[in-house]
Amino acid sequence: MAVKEKRLGIMTYLDNNERMVEEFGWLHKSWIHSGCWQTADLVVVHHPALTAILPKEPGIILIPQMPFSEQDEDFNGYPYINSIACLSGPHIDSLIQRYAMVMRTDADVFLTAHLANFETLYPVHGRGNYYFMADFREKMLDFCKRHGVKHHHRFGCGHSIMASPALMIPFLQRQVYWARELVKDFGTDTANWGAWPGWYRGVISMYAAEIAANERWHEFLQNGRERILDMESSQSGFIDSLTLHIHATQQRVPFAKICLREGAYDNIDPDTLDTRRIDHYCQWIVLTPLDDIKKMHRYPW
Repeated sequence: MAVKEKRLGIMTYLDNNERMVEEFGWLHKSWIHSGCWQTADLVVVHHPALTAILPKEPGIILIPQMPFSEQDEDFNGYPYINSIACLSGPHIDSLIQRYAMVMRTDADVFLTAHLANFETLYPVHGRGNYYFMADFREKMLDFCKRHGVKHHHRFGCGHSIMASPALMIPFLQRQVYWARELVKDFGTDTANWGAWPGWYRGVISMYAAEIAANERWHEFLQNGRERILDMESSQSGFIDSLTLHIHATQQRVPFAKICLREGAYDNIDPDTLDTRRIDHYCQWIVLTPLDDIKKMHRYPW
């Protein structure tokens, strides 16, 4: 079967981590079920140790790359930088220029049918639910002021992002730059690293995206679509036309990764789930075997 040129490239990074590989399975299954496999490629930069176990299918582009966090002293012990830094560089930049748009995201996400033919003129941002505390906002504004960045009070735009390759490549580079500056600013004393949900070193990769977006406000935020990606998997409402992409939540509220791994869904029959609902859709994807989804959609590989 001939494989047509795709408009969208969906980029993610996989560490040599069993749970992350499991989560990529959800992305893979939802890519097929949603029909996105016909319009979007999965561009998977991954730890070389995973080469033998990842799916070899048209539309899934595998790029082995050692984790950035293992090669850069500033980010030692901060693996979240890999999902940014490993998606930019000579190993990938020329490849993603074939697409009209690219989306940077994590592995623990679920794509919906509304993404399959989605088109946008402007960058589309996700939900960074880290900005609700006054402590965070004050420290973010202070950091930007001290570093000469005009912050336009556009908070929470710091997670998944969709943009043209011409915008995405320099954006990721600046995100790594600002993550490095944030690491320096927090310093080496763990007593100064803060705590969630306030100003917290543990989520600097998202902070760095917010700074990079505000820094180039006229390109990313002036006309950007905000809080579209990263719909929370715990939402029980119906999937609407702007629910393109759902991110697994950490809280112990279904659907959540922690509930799954505690066995909360072990006795659920997938056929009893209402896949029009956000939380049920995620549960259904997780509980339904890959081969069943392939047969359901006559997926040819």
